[in-house]
Amino acid sequence: MGDKDSSHTGIDLDVICIDELVEKDEDSPEKFQESIRADPGDYRVYFSGIIKRMQGKEAFLTFSQQVNNINQILNMDYSSAGDIARVILNDLSLTTQVLKLVNSSIYRQFSDKGISTLSEAMIILGTDEIRELAAGLKIFEMLKSRAYSRLLKDKLLKSLHRSAVASQVEREKGDRTSDAFPVSAMLYELGEYLVALLDPDTYLKVEVAMDEDRLSRECAAKTILGLTYFELGQMVALKFNLPRRIVQAMRPVTLTAGQGLRISPQEEARYLCAFVYELCNIPEPGNDAISLGAAGKLVEKFRGVLDFDARQALELTCTAMERVIRHAEILGIDPVVTPPAKNDPGIKNKVELDLGISRVEEALEGGLSIHNIFTRLIDTMAQCFYFNQVVISIKKKETNTMEPRFVRGEKRPDGFGKAMVFKIEPVSGIFNNAIDQKTDIIVKDIQKEFCRLHIPSWYMKKIASPFLVKGFGIFPVFVDDKILSMIYVDWDKKASEPDPGTLSYIQRFRKQMIKAFTLHSR
Repeated sequence: MGDKDSSHTGIDLDVICIDELVEKDEDSPEKFQESIRADPGDYRVYFSGIIKRMQGKEAFLTFSQQVNNINQILNMDYSSAGDIARVILNDLSLTTQVLKLVNSSIYRQFSDKGISTLSEAMIILGTDEIRELAAGLKIFEMLKSRAYSRLLKDKLLKSLHRSAVASQVEREKGDRTSDAFPVSAMLYELGEYLVALLDPDTYLKVEVAMDEDRLSRECAAKTILGLTYFELGQMVALKFNLPRRIVQAMRPVTLTAGQGLRISPQEEARYLCAFVYELCNIPEPGNDAISLGAAGKLVEKFRGVLDFDARQALELTCTAMERVIRHAEILGIDPVVTPPAKNDPGIKNKVELDLGISRVEEALEGGLSIHNIFTRLIDTMAQCFYFNQVVISIKKKETNTMEPRFVRGEKRPDGFGKAMVFKIEPVSGIFNNAIDQKTDIIVKDIQKEFCRLHIPSWYMKKIASPFLVKGFGIFPVFVDDKILSMIYVDWDKKASEPDPGTLSYIQRFRKQMIKAFTLHSR
């Protein structure tokens, strides 16, 4: 059924400028209009491009200053509690978040009365605990300020989860490894995060290479960028003068299951970070056979680093996620990681589809024009599904007609869009029925007699016959009970009708359209 959003009552949707929807394809006002140049034979080329973007006006405007603030906290190993408190107190927002967290249920065991000052928190919890907490929050806020897409938000949440697991590991071990451990665990995917943020087109190329060439994530990155994500993250961290103990712990390790390990105290944080990273990547952690099997292999692989069994490892990551969820309101995040897309026969490339959805969300959050948003949306639908044609039509108020504004398809036939114009009126006919009944309509086979009785003659003559349409779908778009738009898709006999998975994606795109209309009308 057409989605309605009653939370936006009172918005005058008639002020939407239709002219903006038909503007010529011009350079997108994106923050980054082209990929960063890469040379697989020279890693310095891509690294230099990333640094320039981080220092540019369009990206991390205050990145250097933010990192300096973090460094000021991290480098105070031997400072007094008063010195550390003064640094934290210089940032009112950070101070507020630290006090909120230390008064949350996770720390309630230390003080029933509540903690009102940083000095008191340091006396009760320890100077190192508060310093580590403040540094982690500062890094989290720095990354969060740029996490406008679902993809980046998922990575942000995973970084927080890794940090929470690292802190939990320290508690289970009964001793403090170093502040390099939880902070490095949080920053472990810094390189991948920066590519997804600053160069999304190249990030997509890496994802496609993984899917099509059966490469690991790091091999795919090295093939395209000239260096792995891990190497990029370490180089960026060094460039901005993060403590070397942090950077050292971000180095991945190569292990063989069952080999046993004897590591130096200086290397402990590095191996623990690698363990935490892999532990947090176990899909759907729980006590089922698959999760326990994966955890068992992981525990065996890191035998000698930790004395956990598989069940304890899973309980560790689940406990840490519960902690993240309890802190979600304080940190201002949605504590839900988007589940990975399952294989769907109706989808050409699920990686590209999910990246396309993220790009539309990014455009919505970034305030791009409605024309730009719809262009991204229809391009994604055309590229990722097995449809012959995809059309987004917009209601024209002056003539009360539904008129195609965006048309995509492999053949891109001349006159297709013009042939799809129809009058909105209360008469029989499948297109007007969809609008009148506010429902989606899927016609699986237009040759069936029942279907032909309800399909308008203009469609059969101008669309179905010339373009060999076997079936089609109509998805009206309503906002505040007003019909504003319609999504149309069709397919030929070579392709099967859309399955529930494909339909759920189309409904998701429709919700993005509704949000675009609502934001634009404001």
